[in-house]
Amino acid sequence: MTEKRKHNLGKVGIIFNGGGFTGAFSVGYIKALWEQGIRPSHIQGVSVGALNAAKLLESENIKELEKIWLEIEQAKASSVFSWKEIPQNLIKKSSALFSHKGVLDIIEKFNIHKIINSPIELQIVAHNETKREKEVFSTKEERVIKNPEILKKMILASASIPGVLPMVEIDGHHYSDGIYFSLESMIKTGADTIFLFLNDQYIEKSIRWDQRLFNMKDYLYEEVVSFRIQEAIKEHPDFIIENEDLDKEDKMLPPPLKKIKKIRQQIRSVASSIATGNDINFVPHRIIIMNTRTPISTLHSTAFEAGDIKAAIEQGYDQASVLLNKLRK
Repeated sequence: MTEKRKHNLGKVGIIFNGGGFTGAFSVGYIKALWEQGIRPSHIQGVSVGALNAAKLLESENIKELEKIWLEIEQAKASSVFSWKEIPQNLIKKSSALFSHKGVLDIIEKFNIHKIINSPIELQIVAHNETKREKEVFSTKEERVIKNPEILKKMILASASIPGVLPMVEIDGHHYSDGIYFSLESMIKTGADTIFLFLNDQYIEKSIRWDQRLFNMKDYLYEEVVSFRIQEAIKEHPDFIIENEDLDKEDKMLPPPLKKIKKIRQQIRSVASSIATGNDINFVPHRIIIMNTRTPISTLHSTAFEAGDIKAAIEQGYDQASVLLNKLRK
């Protein structure tokens, strides 16, 4: 049995970000945290991250979460995204390429009562297409407590990639994938340490059309992620970004982390000026970023090849374990 190590993290929040099948990296991240005895008071999930977070709260057993992913790998990507649906949906001029069937098969197996009754709050990020704004649902909302079945719709909505999966109607509004996390909502919980799980990959050379398509999507997504982190930190200068890999030379970092490193340097400068000033109440808080390092070229949002899921989980676990051990020191 793995020894539970002590970390001086204070109140912990964990954010599971999106990325379709690349969400397997996050399974490795959380597996490392769980083994070292780190437990959050709040968890946030967006897109596939909402599925990961919900399953984690349902069982609080990482093996159960890992089992779902390995079953998906065995069943192949078509068990979630069936390419046979595309021609018919194109002929019908449907709003999405795929149906909800594959994702619903996963959600319907969740024990939503256990998720709602967990002492850990689950935040689910979705996009309200009716109002054209981001919305953060919570398992502590009165409407969720009174009508637990609505939680399934919230999880499904968060995972419904625009154009890929249909919109979901909740209380007369139409919702789709939240796309990116809400740092502001997590900071408001009073978390001292926020673990941010990022699953995006940077592939330098894309050959197939689908690789080129998703590489462009990931690039645009990384721009938004960097901007959102910077905006949140501007509003909360008591937070600093922590990640051992960000101390390495730029040439060793993938482009997304180079941008985050620059943001971190600016933030540390602000934090340092406050800490050395007259504000004796200043207490730095941390955002600890976990991101992929070695791209798996055949793994992306809607597709993977045999062995990709297992490899992503193992890579996420190894990276998180190294980082956590260094944090202890």
